Amino acid sequence: MLKHVDIYITHTVKGFVADSARYAYALIYNECPRYGYGEVGERITQNSILLMVMKQALDRMRYPCEITIYMDSKYIASAFANAWTDTWKHNGYKKAGGGKIVDSERWEELLTACGVHVIEVVYSEHHEMAGILETGIRRGGVFET
Repeated sequence: MLKHVDIYITHTVKGFVADSARYAYALIYNECPRYGYGEVGERITQNSILLMVMKQALDRMRYPCEITIYMDSKYIASAFANAWTDTWKHNGYKKAGGGKIVDSERWEELLTACGVHVIEVVYSEHHEMAGILETGIRRGGVFET
């Protein structure tokens, strides 16, 4: 039986793109949170920062796990739920009409990190860890529970 881990992600990108951003995430296993925080000093989209943070969080896993990721991107949640990710991977991260999908390198890194895990991505505009993570972002990576 795989261990279950919940991952909650929050970021400061409002709208589609920002000139810089901060993010935080919480990994929760056995009701014990582990936090991550970072800053991006360049122009970045909401989906791009989420892909980056998902990979960062998955890189902390030491064993195959069943993982539920909560975030505010319907697009990324749909990509996992509808198995678009499998199609993209199979097609070399190319669109049906040719050319690479947006953020193809980040998608490839993320899907490689997903490897041995069972992943579910859930769209949540405001998840249960949002308040703690937003406070941690405002405090530069200092979290309180």
